Amino acid sequence: MPSTLNRRVLPPSDVDRLLRLYALTPNALLTTANPKTARDGRQRIAIHHALPSRGLARACDPATVAPTAPRGYLPGVARLAERSGMLASVARHNGCPYATAGCASACLAHAGHGGLSVDVAECRGRRTLARLADPVTYARSILWSACAELARARAAGLPFALRLNGTDEFPWFAQRFPVSIADAVAIRRRFGVDVETGDALTIADAFAAPNADARLYEYLKAPVDAPDGLRAWRAAGFDVTASFAADRPTACRDAIAAARAGFRVAVPVAIGKGRPLPSGVIISDGADAVALRTVDGDASDARYRDPSDRCAVLLRAKRSRGADPSTASRFILPDADRVTLADGSVCLIR
Repeated sequence: MPSTLNRRVLPPSDVDRLLRLYALTPNALLTTANPKTARDGRQRIAIHHALPSRGLARACDPATVAPTAPRGYLPGVARLAERSGMLASVARHNGCPYATAGCASACLAHAGHGGLSVDVAECRGRRTLARLADPVTYARSILWSACAELARARAAGLPFALRLNGTDEFPWFAQRFPVSIADAVAIRRRFGVDVETGDALTIADAFAAPNADARLYEYLKAPVDAPDGLRAWRAAGFDVTASFAADRPTACRDAIAAARAGFRVAVPVAIGKGRPLPSGVIISDGADAVALRTVDGDASDARYRDPSDRCAVLLRAKRSRGADPSTASRFILPDADRVTLADGSVCLIR
């Protein structure tokens, strides 16, 4: 099957207008050329990257002083924000409401190309602006782009997975948008993909059609029972992995709650490439403790293939260009048999 069945079928007019306004195209919304996802050739994974944390506010403030250009003022994004009358909303925007200081400093948005290329940062900034300006139409744009990637996966004979929060934590689980019968017909003609129709669907709802075989997964720092927390995402149809932040005051308590609720826990560790990883992790908050077996989270990003029960996904710390070493290091678990944190301890079982 070709990756597109009928190129003359165009995106809906509202999608086209929004993307043109922010110098985007459907093919510029999702990334499949990620080294980690490409390493595992057993599926096609598409990831959406936006500016993390307070990155959009910094990008639009000419007074920003940053250690690297991609972390700082981005003139093209700033001009778009000003032209769209969005500077006030941009100044309030926080793409990662649960990020700690260490998480924001060590963010993987600034690793690899994201840490070197202003063009990459500008594109992520335009995506973030477009979503902030019109989240409903932007979600419709994501559906169109994701269906294109699903068609490409089928053409290659691969299963397809979608991760929408590659570098931020937007509440996609609750973002609703309309999918008309005309939209569904156009998607079917263009990509050979069936999607659900309705006035207020989430991306998971749209892909609930029998012929829309897409896996949705995320890493989240939100607590288990927050309104936008792990349980809410899981109930909405996403496979979810909790993200551990060693510099969070409630790091151990939150990780134990996540593990006991049946979520795997991703733990960044300061263990160099090539060195063996621990076989287990014990997390204690003094009153309660959980023992977790480990998997190598760098071997693949397909977290939905990992066990969800009592599982720690170990992720070797990556170089985040421009990170403050003292701040970033507090976010990453040291390579030590026992580490004392603010509300408990973590033991690595060798």
